[in-house]
Amino acid sequence: MRNKFSRAGIGSVLFAAVMGSVAFAGPAAKDIDITVVYHDTGIEFGQVIKAGALAAGKELGINVEFVGPIGIKVDEEVAFIENAITKKVEGLAISNVNGEALNPVIDKAMAANIPVVTFNSEAPGSKRIAFFGQDLVSSGKAAADSLVKAMGSEGSVLIITGEAAASWSQDREGGARTELAKYPGIKVVNTISTGWEEQAQYAAIENAIRANPDLNGIISLDAATTPATGRALHRVERATKIHHVGFDLIPETLDNVKAGVTDAALSQNPYMQGYLPVKALYDFITTGKAIESIDTGILQVDQTNIDEYLEKLKKGEPIG
Repeated sequence: MRNKFSRAGIGSVLFAAVMGSVAFAGPAAKDIDITVVYHDTGIEFGQVIKAGALAAGKELGINVEFVGPIGIKVDEEVAFIENAITKKVEGLAISNVNGEALNPVIDKAMAANIPVVTFNSEAPGSKRIAFFGQDLVSSGKAAADSLVKAMGSEGSVLIITGEAAASWSQDREGGARTELAKYPGIKVVNTISTGWEEQAQYAAIENAIRANPDLNGIISLDAATTPATGRALHRVERATKIHHVGFDLIPETLDNVKAGVTDAALSQNPYMQGYLPVKALYDFITTGKAIESIDTGILQVDQTNIDEYLEKLKKGEPIG
């Protein structure tokens, strides 16, 4: 693998692209290696992102590698990025799970003239070029709005997340709290940060539900705690009393929406979060086209459209 930016550097290429230069000559597609680093390749949601990234690589005729730890392990994610830098790949797309750890290595890649974009989870404060993913503050507001429509404007609400300190979690929680604050009759009783080990996560959620017998609503902020919350509501037989809104469209969550355990699930189009970064890096590498951030949007699945998405899942469509 060769770093095609060694002579001019990324800054010069960006300047040429902005100025509309027609003289830019990039490498042939067969010589382009792009590494996509996701923070947990072991979850179903991550496989939808992978499908999008690999589809873009196949379409463009380039080499795309989708890598990352199984389970969220920050040190391992950093190691995957360091390895890509050592290999001098032509482009990097990174999902940031911990800015303190990842921002320096993102900046290291940029300094090595490897263009870096982020996807799914932003890396504020880093030198990345662009971000491909959902407006997380807006998605938090949308989740809160959906919960209020389901439970009404009074009651006690619990917020559940896999990692409260993560930037994506803080953005979504901030958006949710801002929206809920519009209703004086709603009280957010706590934010539960469960961690990512499955059994411990489930136990933390069940314990939190049992500790709040007057609970009216729950917002789960991620693809892991959303189905786990649905499972817990089933177990403690509170599904008919507690309204629940969560994120992402993995099969268990869709089943919970169908069963009425989860009132709504909000999707962020993970397939395109894999596809779009690869396509943007390819265009930049081959033509110097400037990379711009893209919001992958908010899609709500509830009782009004759940059958449509269950059918898509049955057909094998990558809905995530």
